[in-house]
Amino acid sequence: MKKFFGNLFVKLLAFVLVCIIAPVFAASTICAVGAYESEVYQRAITYNESFLCRNFINENLAQIREYIYWEDISGLKEHKYYKEHSNFAFIVRDESGKTVYSTLRKDFELVVEDYPAKEVTENGSTIAEYTIDGYIAKNISDKDDGYEEYLRFRFYKEYRFVFLYCMAASFAVCAILCIYLVSFAGVDGKGEFDLRGINAVDYDIMFGLCGLGIFALLQWFYDVWYYQHDDVYKLAFVLIIFAAMTGLVLSFAISTAAHLKMKKWWKHTFTYQFFSVVIKFFRWFLSSIGIMWKLSIGIFGYSFFILILGMLAMDSGEGALFFILALLIITGAVCASVCFGMQLKKISRGGEAIANGDFEYRISTKELWPALRRHAYNLNCAALGMSRAVDDRMKSERFKTELITNVSHDLKTPLTSIVSYVDLLKKENIENEKAAEYIEVIDRQSAKLKKLTEDLVEASKASSGAVSVTKEFLNLGELINQSVGEFSEKLSEAEIIPVVNLPENEVCVYTDGRLLWRVFDNLIQNIVKYAQSGTRAYFDVFERENHAVLVIRNISREPLNMTAEALMERFVRADESRSSEGNGLGLSIAKSLTELCGGKFELVLDGDLYKIIITVPKREE
Repeated sequence: MKKFFGNLFVKLLAFVLVCIIAPVFAASTICAVGAYESEVYQRAITYNESFLCRNFINENLAQIREYIYWEDISGLKEHKYYKEHSNFAFIVRDESGKTVYSTLRKDFELVVEDYPAKEVTENGSTIAEYTIDGYIAKNISDKDDGYEEYLRFRFYKEYRFVFLYCMAASFAVCAILCIYLVSFAGVDGKGEFDLRGINAVDYDIMFGLCGLGIFALLQWFYDVWYYQHDDVYKLAFVLIIFAAMTGLVLSFAISTAAHLKMKKWWKHTFTYQFFSVVIKFFRWFLSSIGIMWKLSIGIFGYSFFILILGMLAMDSGEGALFFILALLIITGAVCASVCFGMQLKKISRGGEAIANGDFEYRISTKELWPALRRHAYNLNCAALGMSRAVDDRMKSERFKTELITNVSHDLKTPLTSIVSYVDLLKKENIENEKAAEYIEVIDRQSAKLKKLTEDLVEASKASSGAVSVTKEFLNLGELINQSVGEFSEKLSEAEIIPVVNLPENEVCVYTDGRLLWRVFDNLIQNIVKYAQSGTRAYFDVFERENHAVLVIRNISREPLNMTAEALMERFVRADESRSSEGNGLGLSIAKSLTELCGGKFELVLDGDLYKIIITVPKREE
């Protein structure tokens, strides 16, 4: 279901539907508001009782009042003002209530009574005051603009409930679609989070584009609303503008939702990226120049600031004195800064030498300022301490290597004798079954001890680097197939099925094939010894930029109740009871040999899943 809702076509369809239905909601809302103002929802009324009718009458009465104000009452009689108006009639009365002018005819109904008006002179003094009564025809004809208001009232009254239904339905559909689009913003067709399409635009750029678009649409709306006189075209343009604004607002909402789902979403803004580039440039610039250049730039900036202040204050004597003092301060600051920079550069050179491994380097503390002298002394002490620590570590490693090598060699001589005499005893015709059984135990244990001795020697050589390395170009896939084929019988006996996945093209690596073969030998032996029977062991090879990667996966027979780092240590085994074969040196030897080949060895544990990742360079590095 998540993949379906994350489908791009479904999202586009929902987006288009919102842009279409939103204008329907806007139009039905406008009509519902107009119907409410026309009072068709409050009570059952006729057009003559409605707000639209009163508004129509008041507009006409206002025109008559203006005419009387600027002209005079005789002008109404002379021009027979509104005499031929079919749907509107009025009566003008003076202060005594006497009718001064009237256009009232039969079948008219009073709507507005005692509308005030007055006649004035040129200087603004009042000549007379009047009241106007407005009437509407009981039978509205289509001969003047009052008929349009009548048709509007009929439209509102007939479809007043349709407006409400459309408004509720369109709002519900838009709300559901908007919630869906916002909820699945940034979700691709696979059900995974991914910023593509409109969400790939930087957030602040998206905000600016939507803001400019909405501003332009509002300006267009203003022009259409006030300068377009055809109501049909006006309504069409308004709905188009509203649909476009809905699309922009919805696009921004989707982009906001998608970016908020990101961790550190502000990094996906143009502003952040721009200032990051600027900061990186300044860091690079400051790190690439020496201390003296940094001091020079700082002194120049400070001097320029002081000189500007001095020039502004040169008009007064105090300003000149201030300028001279500023020059003296600048001169002293320059001299002190140059001296400080030279001493700091001396200490920095010593720190770089110590950091590069030259622990015999000592910084001369003569002619250094006290604070810098203390810092130089601390660096010298640190170099001395690290030199002693490195010497002790090297002595310890050398001692351990020599101890393992010497003990292993010392064990080889008696062990060889034991193995030889066991072979002689096995050739003798020994009838005692118990004695034969004892000889078998001695033979098995001596072989195990011999293997341990050989592994100790190999581990010692691998960790100390005392192994010759001859690198050449070879086919990694072919080496894997040969290694797996070598152990095919043992894997079959352990009920483990090897699965080798190789790319279509050959993967050539630059390494020592002999050492890499020993790495594969150790790892496949581990699979035979410790993998769960009835499972598969996977050997996957693929390329990654300038390296080839081999991933070996299998399921462990025993629970892996330890970390990968602990399992990589010498003499550590997943079988804590130590009831199985092995001495815990295989992974340590494989890791050391891989590093001698110029590769990288990594162990990953996930429950009982045992995964080895070996990375080997494809060319000389």
